[in-house]
Amino acid sequence: MRTISSSNTRGGMRYQHTETVTDATSAPIGMPDNDNDIAVVVSPGTSARVEFTVSSTASIDGATATWVAWDSGDVTSPASLGFSSRVTALRLVSVGASTWEVSA
Repeated sequence: MRTISSSNTRGGMRYQHTETVTDATSAPIGMPDNDNDIAVVVSPGTSARVEFTVSSTASIDGATATWVAWDSGDVTSPASLGFSSRVTALRLVSVGASTWEVSA
């Protein structure tokens, strides 16, 4: 699992990740253990979807986590969605070259 980069903005710790994924499923991005909501923006290539899990880190690392597609499903135009801070990890499933940004 990769950690997302951090920066101190507006008095609190925030985390941000940007990545382009081409014809693949990204590695899971672990979410910080804080009370910040999570925002995700996707600019799909051909199509893309975000998947989330509330499974444990051990399940994620062991490739046994349960992954659920976000409410928007497969998107073909830019889309965004917010997630609860209880989500433990996110990943992007991309067809074509899709870019996603995650902020927590």
